[in-house]
Amino acid sequence: MQTRPTHIDRFEDFVREVEPQLRRALAGHIVEGQVADAVAEALGYAWEHRDRVMEMERPAGFLYRVAQSRSRRRRQGWLPWEGEESMPDVEPGLPAALADLPAGQARAVWLVSACGWTQVEAGEALGVSASTISTQVNRALIRLRTHLGVMTDG
Repeated sequence: MQTRPTHIDRFEDFVREVEPQLRRALAGHIVEGQVADAVAEALGYAWEHRDRVMEMERPAGFLYRVAQSRSRRRRQGWLPWEGEESMPDVEPGLPAALADLPAGQARAVWLVSACGWTQVEAGEALGVSASTISTQVNRALIRLRTHLGVMTDG
């Protein structure tokens, strides 16, 4: 006999799905040591409002905004590993190029290109339309290519 999942079981499944997305998205915006706390606060909010949050079409974007609004320390740069010895294999000029972008473009390109969010998800998280995200990502990529001296898309 199979038992019906409880609200706790459903919430645990929800957290397994949303937590990695949230952690990665926040890594570009919050001081590295504060990401876990921001994620925990957002998931705490999700638990308190679970009936509403778990029914949302894109809850990660909503919880991203919750975490950002409650975070006390915003990041100066855009990559969590900037200046660390454990930096992954990325273009060395990328952190500086991202830091030179306007904030809206940097957030949009981070969420869409680095985190794999759709333009709709990123737009909802940032409180703008998907077309605004598309424009910001396109402009950001042009600026990044120029800053890094990349002449083609490949």
